[in-house]
Amino acid sequence: MRLFFIFLFIFSFILSSCSEYARVVKNDDYKRKYELGTKYFDKEDYIKSVTLLEQVYQRMPKSLEGEDSYYRLGIANFRLEDYYTAQYYLASFGDKYPNSPKREETSFLYAICAAKNSPKSSLDQTETETALNELQLFIYKFPQSNKIDTCNYLMDQLRLKLQHKDFEALKIYDKTENYKAAIVTAESFIKDYPASVNREKAWLILLNNSYQLAKHSVEDKKKERIDKTMERYSKFALEFPASKHLEELKDLLGRLL
Repeated sequence: MRLFFIFLFIFSFILSSCSEYARVVKNDDYKRKYELGTKYFDKEDYIKSVTLLEQVYQRMPKSLEGEDSYYRLGIANFRLEDYYTAQYYLASFGDKYPNSPKREETSFLYAICAAKNSPKSSLDQTETETALNELQLFIYKFPQSNKIDTCNYLMDQLRLKLQHKDFEALKIYDKTENYKAAIVTAESFIKDYPASVNREKAWLILLNNSYQLAKHSVEDKKKERIDKTMERYSKFALEFPASKHLEELKDLLGRLL
């Protein structure tokens, strides 16, 4: 019997809470909307909080309640992992409230949203580039922030994703014997990622495709391409003097002469 009354009490409480929420959503008491909206926010009931606080902001955007509501709308959507909607609020918070002490936090979370929206490496990486730009912009705007290390870590992870995508593209050009594309992509990779763990592999792909292109060239282009291949081999030998592939490459390229 005791359990029955406890259950009945809990059910009645939930029912009254839902009834109050529905009533406040529909009425014009914006003070109560703000109070209940922040209460739901603090209880992590973000769906209900967003509904109420959006009404508060729309009604009185210039007020302290409006500013706080707009801030919480960004945070609530961020915690709901709706990063695109969160970006909408967080990106414009600083413009709407330039004197707010929350500008640093909202700018940082906006950059985090951009990083969260970065897709897996096999997809188009436009959003990854955007995320890198936003993280760099945050560092520029808030150079004394204690979040700089986090930004640098995220930027390193995003650059690794770009690097992985570029190296996978290079391997495809190599596998399909698209010699010119492989050469151009390999040279770009070597230039863009000087510290990559795949740097030597990129060089090997470059040299193999340079060799193949020279080997299959028409006579009036062959000498120029052989000379370019030998020049690339010399650079590789200088950078990787202990490479186990040096003799093998030397023998291979010798067939061009």
